[in-house]
Amino acid sequence: MPLQSKKTVKVYDIAAGTSREQYLDFVEHLCTKPQKAPRFRLSRITKHFKGKSKLNPPTLTASADEAQEETKLKDEAQPIERGQSVSLADDSWMTANEKGPIGTSYCLQNGQQVGTISFETEIQKVEALARHKKDKKCSWHGWTVEDNFKEITTLYEAADAKVDICAVHGLGGNAIDTWTATNGKMWFRDFLPEDETFKSSRIMIFGYDSDLTDRSTVMELENWADTLLRSVNEVRTGDKVIFIARGVLDKHIADQVTAMTQLRLTSNYGNINLSQCGIVFLATPHSGSRKADWSNFLVATASTIGGVRPETVKILQAFNTASVWDTAAFLNLDPCPPFRCFAEGLKMRVKGTNQHIVTQASASLGKDQAHMIMDVDHSSVCKFNSRLGALVTVTMALRELLNKVIAGGVQQPKAEPERRMFGQPRFLAHTYPPDRGFWWEGNELAGIQHQPVSTRPFFGRSKEMGKLEESLATDDKRPKLIVIKGIAGIGKTEFLLQFAIKQREKRNVFFLGTDDGETIENVLSKLSTRIGFDMIECPADNQERWRNTPVAERIQVFFTWLGSTCNRDSLFIVDDIETFGYPKIPIILKYPAQCVLISTRDSNLIRTDRQFREFRLSPLGSQDTLEIINSTLTNMSLDPASWHGLEAIAHKVQGHPLAARNSIPFIVGHLSTCESPAAAFLDLFDSQYPEERKLFLEYSFEGRSLWETFNTSLERLELQKDPKRSKELLQILPFLSFDTDCVDALFKMDNRWLTEYEQELPDMMILKFGHKVISSWLLKLRGVSFYVSSESFSPVKPLDIHPLIWQYMLLHIDEGTRIGLMRQTLQFFFRLERTGVDRETQIKPHVLHCVQVCQGLGIDLNNLELQDQTLQWLRGIMVMQELHDLEENPFRDPIELSFTAANDFVKTCMDTRDYLHQDSNAMIDEGIKHNMLVNCLMAFRELKRTIQEQENIPDSLKVSLLEAVKVLRDLVKLRNIYPEVIYELEKFQDDLK
Repeated sequence: MPLQSKKTVKVYDIAAGTSREQYLDFVEHLCTKPQKAPRFRLSRITKHFKGKSKLNPPTLTASADEAQEETKLKDEAQPIERGQSVSLADDSWMTANEKGPIGTSYCLQNGQQVGTISFETEIQKVEALARHKKDKKCSWHGWTVEDNFKEITTLYEAADAKVDICAVHGLGGNAIDTWTATNGKMWFRDFLPEDETFKSSRIMIFGYDSDLTDRSTVMELENWADTLLRSVNEVRTGDKVIFIARGVLDKHIADQVTAMTQLRLTSNYGNINLSQCGIVFLATPHSGSRKADWSNFLVATASTIGGVRPETVKILQAFNTASVWDTAAFLNLDPCPPFRCFAEGLKMRVKGTNQHIVTQASASLGKDQAHMIMDVDHSSVCKFNSRLGALVTVTMALRELLNKVIAGGVQQPKAEPERRMFGQPRFLAHTYPPDRGFWWEGNELAGIQHQPVSTRPFFGRSKEMGKLEESLATDDKRPKLIVIKGIAGIGKTEFLLQFAIKQREKRNVFFLGTDDGETIENVLSKLSTRIGFDMIECPADNQERWRNTPVAERIQVFFTWLGSTCNRDSLFIVDDIETFGYPKIPIILKYPAQCVLISTRDSNLIRTDRQFREFRLSPLGSQDTLEIINSTLTNMSLDPASWHGLEAIAHKVQGHPLAARNSIPFIVGHLSTCESPAAAFLDLFDSQYPEERKLFLEYSFEGRSLWETFNTSLERLELQKDPKRSKELLQILPFLSFDTDCVDALFKMDNRWLTEYEQELPDMMILKFGHKVISSWLLKLRGVSFYVSSESFSPVKPLDIHPLIWQYMLLHIDEGTRIGLMRQTLQFFFRLERTGVDRETQIKPHVLHCVQVCQGLGIDLNNLELQDQTLQWLRGIMVMQELHDLEENPFRDPIELSFTAANDFVKTCMDTRDYLHQDSNAMIDEGIKHNMLVNCLMAFRELKRTIQEQENIPDSLKVSLLEAVKVLRDLVKLRNIYPEVIYELEKFQDDLK
C-alpha cells in the first residue's frame, strides 16, 4: 500500500488565523458538488443580496456565490471545543444528493494548522481533490489538499499535551487506512481523544512508503525507523511518548531505541528520553528462531506479490537472524521501555488458504507473553469500528503503559549468564539435533523454508532423482562428490531444490547459492551466522563475543563442526559452483563435508580425491515438457483445453524447461491477437528476420530469459585462459553440420593448405591447427555448456548442441559477420574438395546445411559475393540433392504410365532451349537458368521412372525423346558442372536407340 490513502485527504498550508468554524466551511465547500446554474436570472440577483459571509479574514476574499454559502454555514455549524477532533458525522447540512465526510480532524502541528477529511467512498475523495485543484477562484485555493500521508500527521493536540501517542503502520500498510475500520472509523482520531486518560495528549500517525513493489524506493527499514524518531522529536513537546505499532517497522522502532543507547546517539533526539518511552506491539513477530512465523508470512505474502523489492525481501529474510541480537539487546536496556504485545486470534485468508501470520509465541517478547485478541486476524487486529470490544483491551494497555512510564519505566529481569567451566573451548558446535530433527539452512532455501514442496513447476527427472537417492544410500564411508551437469537453463537448480526437500527430514542440508555476485565467504558468513547461536555454548554468556568474532573465524568454526562425526550424513549443496569464481572451485571442493553435491555447466569437471559420481540432465521428454506448459497455463488462470498446438510448442522447445516455462507468457503477451498464436510462435524460429528470432530468446519471465542464460555461458568463456580461439571456433559452428560424424572428420583433416588462402578465408584459419589443438578449444566450449558430449572420454564426438543454443550462437553475432562467415564456409568447402576430399560424405552435408541457414535467414546466394566457380559448383550440389530427394521421396503421388511423362520431358527441354536461344544476347539471371535446368532434369527423372515401370516405350515417342535428350545433354555440357548427369543422359540415349 503506498503513501496515498484511499478515502482520506490531508489539509495543510492553511491561512494563519483560520478558526475551526472557518475550517468547517472549507470542509463543506470541498464536499459539496457545484449546483447547476439557476434557470431564472432573478434568482441570481436575489442570491447576490443574501447575508454576508461569516468568513472574512483580512487575507481572504470570497465571491458572491461563496459568500451566500458561507452565510448558510454560519447558522448550521456547531462550535467545537478546544482540544477535540472535528466530527462531521451529521450530514444534515449537506444537500440531499451529497453526503458529507465521515470523519475529520483539525489541530496544530509544529505551530501550523493541519486537518484530515475522510470520505465515504474513494470516488468522493477523487472528485473532491479534482474540484479543489480546478477551483482557482475560491478563497481556499491556496490551501494544500492531498491524499499523501508522509511522515508525521497530527490528528489531535490538547492545549497542554503531556503525552505523545504515535501510530506506526507495518509494511504494505498506510498511515490512515491501516487503522481505519470498514465503517470508516479511524480510532486514533474518532475514539481515543474521547478517553479521559488521553484528553491531555497529542495523537500522531507516521507514514512511510511501504509499497513492497515500488523499486524506485531506496529507503530500508532502519531508514524509516530513524525518520520516525526524528519526526517525533521535531513535533513533540511533552514528557512521555508511547508508540503504537504493527508489522515489521515497529520491531525496528525498538531496534532504533536500542541503538540510541548503545551508540550514545541520544543527542540526536533531544526531545525523546528512553526512560519516558513505551511501546505497544500489535501482531509483531519477535521470534528469532529460524522457524519463526514471520517466515510463513514472508512466503505467504512477499513471494506471492509480483515484483516485490529485492532489498526489502532480503531484509525480511535476514530478519530472524538479526532479531536474536536485537531482542536481547532491547530487553537488556537500562532502563528498558515498558511494552505490551498482542497477537491475532484468527487466521487470515491469503491466496485461498488460511494463514496464521503471527502466533502468540512469535508475538511474545522476553518473558511477557503476548495477549491474543479474539475475533481479529492479522489485518483487523489494528482496526476498531466501535468503542467497545477489542478497543477496550488496547486502550487499557495504553493506560497501563502510561502509568508505568510516569512511574519511571520497568526493568525486565535479566537472565543469569551461564558460566563456562574452566578449560571449555570458546565455541562449541552442536552435537544434538536442532528443531525438527535436522538443520535445513541456506540462502537458496529461504523462499521455501516453510513449504512442503517447491512452488516452481518441476516435472520429470524421476529416474535421475532415484539414482541420486541411491548414491547417498551406499555404505561407502569415503567422502562423496556428486556433480549435476547440464546446459544453461536445463533445470539444475530446481532439481537440487527438489532433492533438498526430499532430504529435509532425513539429514542436515546446507544449500549454498549466490545472488548479485556474492562471494563464497559472504554466503558462508551468513550461513554460519544463522546457526551460530546454536553452535556456541552458553549463548547468554557468549552472545556478544560471537557478534564480534571475525567472519573468517566464524566460518572456520562452522567447517570444524561440519567435518565432525555428527555431520557424517549431512549434505552440503553448492548450486552453480562457477558463480563463485573459477579460482574458488578447487577450494570449495576441499571443504570437509562428508557429502558434497554441486551443480555445474562444466561437463569436463571430474575429481579423483573423492568418490565421484555425475548425473547429466538431458532435455525433458515431450510429455514432461507438455506438463510444464499446461502447468504454466493453469497458474496463469488459463484453460489448457482451450489452447491448440501445445504439443507442437513442446516439440519446438526441445525439452528445455526454461523455454517451456517462458513460452506461454510470451505467447500471451506478444501473439495473443494472432489467428493461431501457437503457429505464430513456431514461425518465429524459422523467420527470415534475425530480430524476430531473438524475440523469444530475449523474453524475460520471472526475471529469467534464455538469451541472458546463454549469454552467461559466453561471459564465462571470457574468463577462461586464452578464450580467443574458442570464441573464433564458436562463430563458425552454426554453419557446420552435426547430424553425422562428418564434423569430427573435418576437425581431424590436415588443413594446413589453408595457409595459402589467409586473405580469402581469414575466419576459417582456425581449422588449420589440427585435431589435438582444436580439441582443447572445444573443451572450453563444453566447459561452459555450449555443447555436451555423451562420451566423457571423447571431447568432440559427437558435438551435441541444443537447437536453442544453436539459435543463440547464430544470432549473437552481427549480420555482417554472419554473411562473411557463410561466404567463407562455402568457399572453404569448395577449396577443400579440390584437395581430394570425398564430396558425398565430407563436403555435401556441411554445404547443404550452410545453404539451408542462408535461405532460412532470407539471404540470396548471389548476395554472398562468391566466386563464379564456387557459385556454379554450389548450384551443382544443390541440383543433385534435389534430384536425390525426388527419387527418395516415398510420399510422391503415383502417376499412371502414359504419354504424359514423355511429352512433359520433351516440352520442358524444348521450351528451355528456345528461351535461352531467344535471349542469347541478353543477360539472363543465373538463378533463372538454374531453375530451368533443374526442371528439365526433374522431368527426365520422372520419364526414367515411368519407363522402368513400363519396361518398354512406344516407338512413336523415341524420335522426339532422342532429340530432347540431345538438347538436355548440350545444356548440361554448357554449364560444365554435372559430368555424372552427362554420362547418365548418354547411356539413356544409347538404350533408346
